[in-house]
Amino acid sequence: MRLVLVLMFFFSTAVFAQTDKTVIHSEILNDDINLQIHLPDTYAHSNDFNYPVLIVLDGSTQFEHVAANVGFLSTYAIIPEMITVGVSSDQRMKYFTPTQIDKFKDSSGGAEQFRQFLEQELLSTLGKKYRTSDYQILTGHSLAGLFTSYVAMTPNSQFDAVISISPSLWWDSNWLVLKSAELLPAKRAKPLRWFLSMASEPNDMASAFAAQIKQLQDGLGANSTGNASKQLHWFYKHFPDETHDSTPLVGNIEALKTLFAGWNAVPEIAVMPLKDIKHFYRQKSAEFGYEFPLFAQQYNVYGLKATYEQKTAWGVEILAEGTRAFPYSEVLWDSLATAYDLDGQLEQAIQASDKAVLLAKQTDSVFLNEILSQAKRLQSQAKK
Repeated sequence: MRLVLVLMFFFSTAVFAQTDKTVIHSEILNDDINLQIHLPDTYAHSNDFNYPVLIVLDGSTQFEHVAANVGFLSTYAIIPEMITVGVSSDQRMKYFTPTQIDKFKDSSGGAEQFRQFLEQELLSTLGKKYRTSDYQILTGHSLAGLFTSYVAMTPNSQFDAVISISPSLWWDSNWLVLKSAELLPAKRAKPLRWFLSMASEPNDMASAFAAQIKQLQDGLGANSTGNASKQLHWFYKHFPDETHDSTPLVGNIEALKTLFAGWNAVPEIAVMPLKDIKHFYRQKSAEFGYEFPLFAQQYNVYGLKATYEQKTAWGVEILAEGTRAFPYSEVLWDSLATAYDLDGQLEQAIQASDKAVLLAKQTDSVFLNEILSQAKRLQSQAKK
């Protein structure tokens, strides 16, 4: 219980993050697109750490809850820390549909142009302004889920993972479902992980989804077995207790947990030394097609777990490397002070605590009082 209470404080940093709002003009679309960019709290803790990007379509309604859940899940090292980007437009039918139909002749069929905007313009623009890594995820719901399904089936897509929540696969008489028989076996530019889900929707929405799952099973085998399994890994879930409107909240959480299932090196109280943690993630690089470096929350989670499971030397090693990778993190420095203290290295604990206090004061950290409290306690120990 003591471990749980201590970790609840030190693992609760990701909710205090920076969100930027801006507009990008697309030459491909000849349109202005609204953006919301949510940076992890740890973004300011390093000058050179690069973060994966999660693009959230229909950002005006879906961005905030997705960004908050990314922050929560990454705080506990369940998924990587990410830069979350909300993308909004008033022409969603045009941009999210892969074919033009007579009923909506002037406002449909622009999916390919919108995909090119995301991959050629948006990702490039984000990379010039922010420290982004070469791992990108795309999520969408309803018509946006139709679009993300289209992206998932596009062999030369730049995205590494795609989420389709209650996708409107009924569009144009199930056009994409039928097209998938041709697209799924195609050789891909790089591996992709695809999560699909359906809630309690009836009629065409549900039947089109069922048809798509059957296509995936026939073309690739259940849950990514078959000839194309090394390139396209797919997963699906049903949420019968959710409506079409409520399912994005649950669906995106489950999608992220599913896409990164088994990603946490230390999900429970069992602990690892630093060398074993690094080996674990080197093995994961083959699974994801990308080598994720350890991020700040991982150092904090794994270092404190080791410390409080009486592996204090492991905790010190993990947290010390964390402060070298993220030298401006007041939380990591304070956690390192805790590890040094429990390892019987009081002088080093005080030095780490002093660094934590300095950084916390400079940034007006929400954790300043707790950090000052540990500093006071360590100073009192030194006087005994």
